[in-house]
Amino acid sequence: MALQNSTIQELRDLTFALIGREYANTSASYTRLISLWNYAANKAHRATNYWERYLVIGDEREVDNKNQISRTQDGKDSIDTFLRIYKNNPKEARGGDYKFVVNSQGATLTGGAGKTSSELLDLYESQDGDSFYLQPDSSSSGSSGNPTAFVTYKKTLNLKLGKQQGGNTTIPEEFMAYMAHYAAYTWQRSVEQNASDSNFQLSLALVNSVLEDELAKISDQNIANSYIVKNVRNNYNQTII
Repeated sequence: MALQNSTIQELRDLTFALIGREYANTSASYTRLISLWNYAANKAHRATNYWERYLVIGDEREVDNKNQISRTQDGKDSIDTFLRIYKNNPKEARGGDYKFVVNSQGATLTGGAGKTSSELLDLYESQDGDSFYLQPDSSSSGSSGNPTAFVTYKKTLNLKLGKQQGGNTTIPEEFMAYMAHYAAYTWQRSVEQNASDSNFQLSLALVNSVLEDELAKISDQNIANSYIVKNVRNNYNQTII
């Protein structure tokens, strides 16, 4: 899927065409539309972890306090969703990936199995449970001297529209049509509350189909069977999905 951009002017034109009227950039109504556009962009961003624009594979990140990877690091994109954390660069060599849990600060590598008698480094159980591997050590360190690991993740959404932005401001093309349709649907739903519910259901189906068309492009890549898909473990059988 090519990473093309649309403009706010294109977003405005499509939204106004769907609504059936235009609003001045200085009006209260336009401010409401901006809120709906931003909300729709966030919904689209949340719809999948694998938007090509926001997917980063095998980014080397510093490990603090021996087992913590922050969502932010100088010179790096902010992490929205951790997908996989590897010992080795997955673009160069396959290797075990770390079990981890996340919170608002970042990811904590888990699965510690005690200390080695000589190196005093945490050991982590391998994915198949048959062996162990060392947590990243000083042999692979970042610019600060901290150990590093390689993270596959989804970047945070860096789109926040406002009145002050001109019509040439770019937005992701894969979000634009959905943002316009969602804003128009929600707008009409709020101002035409006495209209037929069946008409609104048809409109909502069209809105959802616009996003589904974009998601289908990701599905066509068979990404679900790739090594970058997020690990999901449950408390009963430790199944990796």
